Amino acid sequence: MEEYIYNYLIESEVRKKEANKANGLILTISRQFGSQTRKAAEILIDKLNKDEVGYKMHKRPWKLVDNTVLHNLSKELKVGITEINEFTPIEYKGLFDQIMHGLDFNRNTLDDTLYTALKTVILSYFERGNVIFLGRGAVHFAAGIPNVLKVKVRASEDFRVQQFANANQLDFRYAKERVKQKDKKRRKFNAYISEQVPVKYDLVIDREELSDQGLADCLLSFMKLKEKELTRKV
Repeated sequence: MEEYIYNYLIESEVRKKEANKANGLILTISRQFGSQTRKAAEILIDKLNKDEVGYKMHKRPWKLVDNTVLHNLSKELKVGITEINEFTPIEYKGLFDQIMHGLDFNRNTLDDTLYTALKTVILSYFERGNVIFLGRGAVHFAAGIPNVLKVKVRASEDFRVQQFANANQLDFRYAKERVKQKDKKRRKFNAYISEQVPVKYDLVIDREELSDQGLADCLLSFMKLKEKELTRKV
């Protein structure tokens, strides 16, 4: 477990947090499945570190967080990454599963522990500062934090299906069905994490019109504007 997560867990036991806290700058990128944002995020990380964006506020190299969250949760909860990744909240399962859950038969401990563990891990990265989140529900814990830029990247279903089909060498019709399944699972997970509270995004970007480089440049310009806005208020 990374040092700042360990420190966060220790400190949270001895102090009551009045509000979520974030250092430096934080970028949360919520994206539809198949919208292809990882490469752009990797390019953006290099640009942010090269230009030292946010360093006046908090001098720390930028970090991209995606699968890292799953690895940290896996260690903390002592369950496999696949189990976490495929988790479906009990309220979205069938009646039989809900009854069995209520009777404690075949009870999935993730139903009781995942939300708290996820919040702990994500808030620890908020305190680390200068972090880009690719999904993982981070945006749902960012409400009321001024130094977080909340971005939604979207694309048409056809675009996302074609990207998924090309990346995995799949038939378009089969890929379309898979994308619909992934979208459905992601909606359920976000509903579970958000507790039905709608997200107010600072920026919504249509992915199809931008290259990876173009998307990275767009996000870089908004992060620089965010830094100017925050430092002007200090």
